[in-house]
Amino acid sequence: MLFRSSERDLLPMCEEEGLAVIPYNPIAGGLLTGKHNAKAPPPEGSRFQLGSAGARYQERYWHSREFETIDAVRPIAAEAGMSMATLAVRWVMSNPAITSPIIGASKPEQLADSLAAAEQGPLPEDLKKRLDDITREWRAVDAER
Repeated sequence: MLFRSSERDLLPMCEEEGLAVIPYNPIAGGLLTGKHNAKAPPPEGSRFQLGSAGARYQERYWHSREFETIDAVRPIAAEAGMSMATLAVRWVMSNPAITSPIIGASKPEQLADSLAAAEQGPLPEDLKKRLDDITREWRAVDAER
């Protein structure tokens, strides 16, 4: 939901050509779980502090605009009765060009939300549209924002 520029040309082309798309990071390194706080540093042991990748994850995701988007999505997830992570994975699965998202988990219990997304499948169209509307700006490239 936070990086949607591929929807402008890449995903439609893949769908038209019958190419499989297997995107990674559907929950933005854990940011779309809603468990992180913009006012606090990334927690030790999280993907945002892990080795040399931690700095890259922070540079990519740890910004006020991302947290503002998460704050806007949080009540929608609650209203839909699902976790933020399940909502995010189901949103990715709702794009017809997506074959299957790559799920990452550092602990077995973190798989539950992704497995729930797989069991429930794509989002209902009205719910997907609400999320698309909220995250529309993420569809633009940085120069267009």
